[in-house]
Amino acid sequence: MTTPTSTVTFPKIYSVMSPKGGVGKSTSLSALALYISEVRNQKVLLLDLDNIATLTNNFQGDKVRHPELSNVTDLYVDPDGKDMLKVSVVRPNIHLIQGDSKIHEINSKNSIELISLLEDNLHQRIPDISTYDYILIDTPAGVGNSVLSALICSDYIYSPIDLDTNSISAIDELTRVLKPIKRRMNPKLAWKGLLINRVAKLVPVLGARLPEALNHRKIYTDITSKYTDVVLGVICNRNAIQRAVTSGQWIAGRDQSSLDAIREVSTFCENLLETKA
Repeated sequence: MTTPTSTVTFPKIYSVMSPKGGVGKSTSLSALALYISEVRNQKVLLLDLDNIATLTNNFQGDKVRHPELSNVTDLYVDPDGKDMLKVSVVRPNIHLIQGDSKIHEINSKNSIELISLLEDNLHQRIPDISTYDYILIDTPAGVGNSVLSALICSDYIYSPIDLDTNSISAIDELTRVLKPIKRRMNPKLAWKGLLINRVAKLVPVLGARLPEALNHRKIYTDITSKYTDVVLGVICNRNAIQRAVTSGQWIAGRDQSSLDAIREVSTFCENLLETKA
């Protein structure tokens, strides 16, 4: 596969991926976008490839769609001769290509060419692409065409997990998927690591903060022992985070839970965005 060439500076692309659903992919990506735009004062373009379109609902309003603007299915056509895409400006520093439930039709097709179209369209049809610092891609659970296309064009991916008994097997499945993509289609792709997400409650135990529930503590210990170097952070299931992402605003509040939410999300974002020489 030939990577499109470009004379402009191209933003770094981060995708969120997990074989398992319900782990907070869209929530964590929304929080990441808010951190980049409001804390770092940098500009981000969001692509909502999830058929549920939670990312779009968070930033554009629940079920609000603008038919005059582009949606993600427009990223899966031959870009030659096509007009530039029309992005949704949801915040001065946050732009969006809207989600569309018809993305499931992309996933039902059997075409090797199809999975290369996302990268081609990003390079050829995004206006003023060099003005973005980051492109963030939300993906559905599983490994369909939309997920594969995101992996082909991404620089980095990360994976939220919860403290479920199937978490480690889901991580193992993820690594199996990534190996052939990196080997054959996208050698630059780097897995940044895991976000342990939606933890019910952390409590102090012998100088460490661990899940309060003993069954979750065992899974947490197993994960952090096996994947010591790739745990990007731990985020509890906090109302302050949910309020922030559903309103498209950075976390507010001075109560202890809100301050803890800011610390947890900021730590995850900094660890994820850190690039090592």
